[in-house]
Amino acid sequence: MMDKLNVHFHVSVLTVPHFVTADQFPEWLQREALAIQELSEDNGLTIIRLFLAARIREVWPKKKLDVLLQGITDKYPHIFRVEMVVIDDTLDFDEIELIQSDAEDELAQVLETVKQFQELKVARSKLH
Repeated sequence: MMDKLNVHFHVSVLTVPHFVTADQFPEWLQREALAIQELSEDNGLTIIRLFLAARIREVWPKKKLDVLLQGITDKYPHIFRVEMVVIDDTLDFDEIELIQSDAEDELAQVLETVKQFQELKVARSKLH
């Protein structure tokens, strides 16, 4: 039963600070991921929304980035997945807050759909 698991999803918005170079990017990302992992509750899963500056995206081939992001979800059990969005520049605090609340609304809708789906399955099983 899904309800028994009682998993809590979180969305974490990461934006690469302007002082982090393309070379330092993997190391910076690992540190951020480790911090998220260590702060997670036992039943917490985090979706990282990574806003990647174009200046870094230009240096890193897509395949290498995919391997890097996959490595993070493999290494840290509390990180559910990493979504990457390429942006022209760094985000300011207000933009991050807005994205965070958007992402959380989106997540709430997904979880609501899952819950309804589960209830529907239970209801169907009672009819048979």
